[in-house]
Amino acid sequence: MDAIIDHIRPNNAFELAAFVENHHDTYPHITPTGAELSGKFILITGASKGIGRATAVSCAKAGCAHIAIAARSSLEEATKEIYEEAEKAGLARPEVLQLQMDVTSNESVQEAAQRYRSVFGDKLDILVNNAGYLPEYKTVIDSDPVEWMKGWDVNFKGTFLTCHHFLPFVLKSTTKILINLSSIGAHLLTYGGSSYGTSRFANVRLSEFLARDHEDDGLVVISLHPGGIKTDMADNFPSMLHFSLNDELALPADTIVWLAKERREWLNARFVWSNWDMKELEARKDQIVEKDLFKFRMTL
Repeated sequence: MDAIIDHIRPNNAFELAAFVENHHDTYPHITPTGAELSGKFILITGASKGIGRATAVSCAKAGCAHIAIAARSSLEEATKEIYEEAEKAGLARPEVLQLQMDVTSNESVQEAAQRYRSVFGDKLDILVNNAGYLPEYKTVIDSDPVEWMKGWDVNFKGTFLTCHHFLPFVLKSTTKILINLSSIGAHLLTYGGSSYGTSRFANVRLSEFLARDHEDDGLVVISLHPGGIKTDMADNFPSMLHFSLNDELALPADTIVWLAKERREWLNARFVWSNWDMKELEARKDQIVEKDLFKFRMTL
């Protein structure tokens, strides 16, 4: 264990994780019941597989009638699963809009926004920036510059471009919720993890700026660590750390639904951990606001 701690240099990540009780799978307080997102419009990037796809399915179970899913790869299987799960839950089939979109390309995201508008109009209540990439864990000297920068292109540039083109729709809604997936990797100094860690760190800070830029508009922005999920992204994750990938896809997916079902200004511009028990977290909201917790700050 000492070798692992030295490898990841956790700073205060363990204390952050233990702020409230933890879960590794969904639980009754956050499990969709069919009405949480009734009448809402949502867009999820990176939705062809993994967390994005699971989130789209959870949105369907929450009664969301208009679900836009975006990815570079085929979205046919994701759409099929959304329809199937809505039917199993006894809910009406949602309207699913497939957007072939490369989040690293301004032209691609712009075209996707135009297509979104042609189908759903200006209606967008919730935007979930889920698309992400985990580069190879290598030192800066040993890294392939193209591979290293891909982490920034997807994790940071992709979030910026999607917000640039889709936030105007969100700001016209009354819900105005933006959820940017980040990672506990932003808090660690894991050996060789400079691309992923810094891009996720910057992503959290970008979320704070988005909240600042649009505080008069009422935008609620949340950075979310999804937990330790063994998705395709984990292929580049150090093998010695694979033991930590012990969370189920339903946990971040249902957490996103819970975060999106109502406006929680007390979480605006803050970093949230999917493993946290949300009922217990909500009970401590006064403490969170009073101490201005879960933001990056210098310690003195």
